[in-house]
Amino acid sequence: MRNITKPTTAQCNLAIYTLFLLGEPKYISCVRLAQILGNLSHDSVNRFLWRENYTPKDLLDEVAPQIELEGGTISTDDMVIDKPYSHPAKAELIDYFYWW
Repeated sequence: MRNITKPTTAQCNLAIYTLFLLGEPKYISCVRLAQILGNLSHDSVNRFLWRENYTPKDLLDEVAPQIELEGGTISTDDMVIDKPYSHPAKAELIDYFYWW
């Protein structure tokens, strides 16, 4: 993870952005974060992302202590077609996620 060498004046920071990613299931964008917070512009979020250049591994490193890694299953599927034969009770957490 990139180390910050001087104090930031940005309105968006890693803690805010991480909580947003964990809490927003569908519409992840700079505009959406600005809408949720209300006192933040989408340009501030965009500048934060360009300046800091975080990777998915950085997010995992940040939240790993809070994740219970034993006793569960994670399944990923990159197909965007409907799954009409999946059992709804066993797939209640499944949803559509689109990354642009």
